[in-house]
Amino acid sequence: MVELYVNGKKVRLKEFPKEALKGVVLGFLESLKLDEKPKEVKLVIKLDSERE
Repeated sequence: MVELYVNGKKVRLKEFPKEALKGVVLGFLESLKLDEKPKEVKLVIKLDSERE
């Protein structure tokens, strides 16, 4: 399952963006050589006000 929230609101994603986002994040995690296989991943990105 892939869900994206922006400013607390759920963003509806079609199948291609879901799979692309999942692939990018899982590929990144695989490169980290973690001790155990991820079962659930939570990614939080907070942007500062200077990015506006």
